[in-house]
Amino acid sequence: MKMPEGPAAQHVTVERVSTPAQLEEAQALRVRVFVDEQGVPAEEEVDALDTDPSTTHLLLRDPAGAVVATGRLLTDPEHPGEVHVGRVAVDAAWRGTGLGALLMRELEAVALAEHADEGRCRVVLSAQVQATGFYERVGYVVVGDVYLDAGIEHRDAAKTLVDR
Repeated sequence: MKMPEGPAAQHVTVERVSTPAQLEEAQALRVRVFVDEQGVPAEEEVDALDTDPSTTHLLLRDPAGAVVATGRLLTDPEHPGEVHVGRVAVDAAWRGTGLGALLMRELEAVALAEHADEGRCRVVLSAQVQATGFYERVGYVVVGDVYLDAGIEHRDAAKTLVDR
């Protein structure tokens, strides 16, 4: 567990998921956000990638210990220096506080520290169209046409991180 930096950070701690109980907490928040709020089919939300050994999950907890944000990082040995960020979810009460940007910085720090190739790491993601402005504000370039994923419009986005 570590203490993050920034305005929203004074209220949260960051944890890397390492136990089944933590994974269940991450999945519970994702179900609330994606299934309950957005109507994503439950069978599409939790998948085998959640327990793949190459997947990294992060949790952000409020001072009372509740999980208020989560995201996962997927890697593929066939594509060194590239990761996929997904399942980024922030509790409704914490949206607009900077917590999403904090979560993305934490995921990017893991990507760069553990998955860079020659000091660079390309982060790709599938952004819900309604969230593309958020991803652009945190440095992602949105590209390509709109497509449906779980019945929700998405566009691809990417950002290249450089170890300095």
